[in-house]
Amino acid sequence: MNILLQGFHFAKEVKCKVFGHKLVTTKNVTEYIKEYQCKCCGLELTNNYKGVKSILTPELKDVNVTVMDFCHRRHQRQTA
Repeated sequence: MNILLQGFHFAKEVKCKVFGHKLVTTKNVTEYIKEYQCKCCGLELTNNYKGVKSILTPELKDVNVTVMDFCHRRHQRQTA
């Protein structure tokens, strides 16, 4: 059974490599920074400092959470 699941996951990866990822926005960190996830293979991506999509690592997740908190607090101060 485990071999079948591995083959199914491999087929999804090949599909994404051939036809490209089907990205869905999962989180809007700011107006310019977003987190994405592929509907087929589950790959998580984010925008880096240059605006190019890169693989979402644990460090980048922490950075995105910090930036989101900072922008949220700043927006609250401006509206108050």
